[in-house]
Order: sequence, then structure tokens, then C-alpha cells
Amino acid sequence: MKLDSVKTGILSAYRKLKTYYDDLPRDPDLEHYISQFSFGEVIDKIYAVGPYCWFLSDMRQAKFLKTGGAVEQITGYRADEFIGRSFINAARFTNVLHLTGIVQAAEYFWGYFYAQPIATRTHVKSSYTYEFIRKNGTSFHALQQSSTIFLDKQGNGVYQFDLITDITHLDPVIQLKFFILDTTDEANMKNIPVHPGVTKNPVPLPITPAERKVLELIAQGKSIKMIADMLKISENTVKHHRTSMFRKCEVSNMAQLTAKAIGQGWFLK
Repeated sequence: MKLDSVKTGILSAYRKLKTYYDDLPRDPDLEHYISQFSFGEVIDKIYAVGPYCWFLSDMRQAKFLKTGGAVEQITGYRADEFIGRSFINAARFTNVLHLTGIVQAAEYFWGYFYAQPIATRTHVKSSYTYEFIRKNGTSFHALQQSSTIFLDKQGNGVYQFDLITDITHLDPVIQLKFFILDTTDEANMKNIPVHPGVTKNPVPLPITPAERKVLELIAQGKSIKMIADMLKISENTVKHHRTSMFRKCEVSNMAQLTAKAIGQGWFLK
């Protein structure tokens, strides 16, 4: 089973998010006062935790500018594998299911962010947990916190700071959760869940537990033979489950079924 349609959907969502940056009117004097901005000073004031690493991105070009902390130790990637490259490379950090949920939630986040008054936008941040997949294929439970740390005079985001922390020692059970933190009113700070599995009840899964196991493995890109071997069932049984799911879910192929499962929150815990 190929997940080409799902991957295409993710790329499309990334491009849609990028339009938030591309279509914003820009301050003509930005380059002048941006040269006086101290990255190090701001970053040092934001966080002091570990083990962690951080990324600074140019939101206008959707590219990584700088990175720091224990990047290679935590992720397995060298800093030069990101600097100057599109932040879509961050897609390699997690699995397709968590990535899809993060991108969907991020779209909601930016809608909320730009709906706020310019003066308070830097008080709006995102925080989410997910499975971080290292370069060598191992993974850990990650907490990622994202902040827009520099705006132009028109209130458009220019630089984004992302901090990734390994929280396995705090919670070894990897799960996907996404929140908006709005600290505009210190007496009434908002922590808003925006993950589809939190903000709304998923549509009930109309398949059996055995079929669900097959669906999850297919969504991970496993072949019919691999699934049969892993579940210790015949290939014909796997195909039977697949056909049954098509009928119950009113779809005609696995790409449609996988997309529907993701959209309805069936994979979310």
C-alpha cells in the first residue's frame, strides 16, 4: 500500500501554511531594524531546560536559520543538515499520523494567532507532544514549544523559535497532543486544546479490532505480506479485512480509507 495521496495531502497542507507568510504585507523598513535584533539574548531569556535543542526559522522564507542545544545528541542530525533549508525538512521528525495531526492543528493555530491584536501576538504560543523519530530510527516522547519571537511593524511573524525537549523521563507513553497557550491576560491565561482528538469527539470507528490492526499497519506503509507475518494470519485474511473496511467505510481504495481514518481521528488516542 502506498501513501502517496496522504503524503501529497501533507505537502499541500504545508504549502497552505506557508501562504500565511507569503501573503502577508511586509514592512518596508524591516531589514533595517531587524539587523539590530539579538537572537542570542532573546533565546537565552526564553528557555533554560534540558535535554533540549532549538531551531530558529525565518518565517518569510520558511527556512531554518540557526539551531542550538544538543541537536545531534537528541535528534541524530547535524546542524548543517538544516541550516538554510526549508522547514518542511522537519517532516522527517515524526510519523505520518502524528505529522498530519500537527499540520492540521498548526493551521488552526495560525488562524487564531492572526486573529489577535498585533500588540498581543507574541503572547500566543503553541505546545505539542508527539513521537520524535531520530535519524537512526529510534524515537522518544517529545515536547515541542513554538514561539513567534519577532514581528514586523505590521504584526506579521518574521522569526519563529522552536524548542524540542525529550520528556520520556516524565511520560514514557508517547501521545499526540496540541495546545495553544495565550498569556495575554496573566490573570486568565488560556491553554486551549486544538488537537482533533481533544477538541472534538472522533467519529466512531465502524470496523472491528482486527480490521483496525490491519488498517494501522497499512497506514504505516506495510505490505500485505508483512502484515500477514506480523499478525500471524494469512495474506487472504488481510485482503478480506481490507475489502470489509472498504465496504463499511464507503471508500474504494486504501488511500481514501487512510485519509478518512486520519481525518476522522480514528488513529488518535
